[in-house]
Amino acid sequence: IIIDTQDGIHVDISISNVYSNFSYIKSKQVKLVLWNLPLDFTSNVSHGDVVKIFYKKYSSQKNFQFITSGFIGVPMSTDYPNGDFSVEITLHLATKDNFFNRDLKNKQFKGMTVGQAIEWVFPGKNIIKMSSSDKNRFITQNLTAKTPQEFISKMSHKYIQKVIPDIGNATNTLECNFIFTSNTNGAQRNIYYEPLEDYGLEFIPQQEVSIGPNYKVTQIRWNAKIAYTHELRVGDKVSFIDNLGNTIKNTIEDVSAILSNYAECSLILKLYDDSNHRVIDNLIRRENLI
Repeated sequence: IIIDTQDGIHVDISISNVYSNFSYIKSKQVKLVLWNLPLDFTSNVSHGDVVKIFYKKYSSQKNFQFITSGFIGVPMSTDYPNGDFSVEITLHLATKDNFFNRDLKNKQFKGMTVGQAIEWVFPGKNIIKMSSSDKNRFITQNLTAKTPQEFISKMSHKYIQKVIPDIGNATNTLECNFIFTSNTNGAQRNIYYEPLEDYGLEFIPQQEVSIGPNYKVTQIRWNAKIAYTHELRVGDKVSFIDNLGNTIKNTIEDVSAILSNYAECSLILKLYDDSNHRVIDNLIRRENLI
């Protein structure tokens, strides 16, 4: 089934990252609402069918760009008093138990670097957004895992900050990539930060400040909204200019999107302020923690 919404039906799409049943994983979820389709539309789609979504940012563009794909949940249809009819479909990425419970033969990872271990467990399906020091850090204690799920559980927080499944590519409908991130900068130099102003930044991002349990560390995050783009992912480095003219450098921590062929098309970003690294490093030196 191909549904062309360029000059046809009204469609609303929301994309967000939600925690799966496996609490260490935040997985991309898509809600697709199609308006005023034929009333028998839901009889032509089934739970488990694969859906692929493409878009064009401008109608003048020749080709559609792949956004995401996933498995259909249970379609829900609604009739409204004004005569409108909608079908809501939830799409889930291919992060099912058959992948997380693959047999790793109780692999021993001691002596491997974090990057080598990730590549061994997720061959060809990993995007590592870590500093070189974090990626090349050696696993020094005995660490064995029978499944990818156990591997992530044991590596989380000590070696890996977050793991987020993301879209693969348009030719492979059942696969996804796994983004591995950490919240340290290490000794990186000459990092390029993409200016959010180049992506249609809608307003100066709003600041959020969280205070650690010992009241010694504050963590700064920013909420930003830009025109929708498929080019930015979790872990990418971005910057913006605040109302005082300062350049604020950040790492993308979370991404969600709102898309409609009749209304708003925006990408919503949660940004981790990279100045947090300096605050934490200063605390470590002051408290003689190293």
